[in-house]
Amino acid sequence: MKYLLLILLPFLAGAQQPEALFGQLVQKFKKVNHYEVVAQIKPNIPMIRILPVKAKIQFQYPNTYKIQSAGISILPKNGFSELPQLFSKPNQFTVIGSGQESVNGVNTTVLTLLPLDNEGDLVLAKIWVDTANLLVLKSLITSRTNGSITSSFQYDTEKSWGLPSQMTFLMDVKKFKIPKGLATDINRTTKVTDDKQPKGKIEIVFSKYKVNE
Repeated sequence: MKYLLLILLPFLAGAQQPEALFGQLVQKFKKVNHYEVVAQIKPNIPMIRILPVKAKIQFQYPNTYKIQSAGISILPKNGFSELPQLFSKPNQFTVIGSGQESVNGVNTTVLTLLPLDNEGDLVLAKIWVDTANLLVLKSLITSRTNGSITSSFQYDTEKSWGLPSQMTFLMDVKKFKIPKGLATDINRTTKVTDDKQPKGKIEIVFSKYKVNE
């Protein structure tokens, strides 16, 4: 029996790790009550011509965003604001460990989050976590309305808060919801008929953070 316990205990301990790691991310997220930041948004979406735009983004805990810009800003809802949604409602998901993967040379732990509500818009979420610094380096959000959106994150001066210096989104153009103000321009372009739809890309560079001020 002693040998059996020695064999089983590592598996039991490992089963606790995904939820414990996610819990640490949630606690770090809770430290940010409010922030303001300047964002330079650069969309690159097939069939759409839109110039980069500067925006002011305000966040209020747990998951409220306000975005102000002089032009039309395109942001994927199920990517930009989805992580705060996940972290603010940790009891609404089952957390599963999905192994280890390298992201830009950094070893990460992959967590899969399955919503307990099977009828909601979110199908599943995967996050790649730099466990040494408690930072999300990559996420994959799959929803019924917007398909799959892959996000990558880079960090600089505000990494202690878990706030990125740059975000890059890749999304399914076919399912991505385009702002109404761009509908006329889209209708004038040639539509893609191939089933292999191209990916849209949005890059955001953040500067001038004001955190908890």
